[in-house]
Amino acid sequence: MKSLITGLALTALGCCAFTAQAAALNTQWSRAAAPDISWDYVSAGLARMTLKNSGSDNIELDGYQLNGSYLLSDTLYLHASYNDVSGDLDLVGDIMGLELEASELTLGLGIRQRVADNIDSFFEAAYVRSESAVVGVGKDTLNGFQAGAGFRYRVIPKLELAAALNYHDGGDESATVGDVSARFRVTPMLDLYVNYQFDSDASLLGAGVALNF
Repeated sequence: MKSLITGLALTALGCCAFTAQAAALNTQWSRAAAPDISWDYVSAGLARMTLKNSGSDNIELDGYQLNGSYLLSDTLYLHASYNDVSGDLDLVGDIMGLELEASELTLGLGIRQRVADNIDSFFEAAYVRSESAVVGVGKDTLNGFQAGAGFRYRVIPKLELAAALNYHDGGDESATVGDVSARFRVTPMLDLYVNYQFDSDASLLGAGVALNF
């Protein structure tokens, strides 16, 4: 709990300082030139997870990811994500080769606040279900929660940057996860995105397309 409070407090303070400075620098920003930041979208893309493995090569898993967000009101929104990856798990000495599968489902609520014409801050809480399995050996399932805070900043009309800090508690395991992303607007309905999540043990790189509605 102390890690959660500390992480969120630092994120909130960082968001406030950043957004205050950015708002001062963007007082001449035009709403017509800067489309609203979209909170109503679905996205799909490829994903690569890297598991740090001390003493040998890192484990690389490939797969896909799905994400979505839907505004319930001016400030409250639903959000969801699903990541599914798999790859070979080679053991020492070529004794055997096994396949590792991992997936994570996140469902939650968020609150967003516009702090400037081109900047939104947000706070989120979610239920998380994670599964990992070594095919033919066994499977492990963890249920937990996630809480986080961050901001989305439309630097120019076609480019948006975002950053967040999330605290994940899975019961016996917990982690603080950094999350940075960029979205490039192709049309009002279509964005291209790249996203990178990381902690001390693993990272997840994703890239794909988002449809705004």
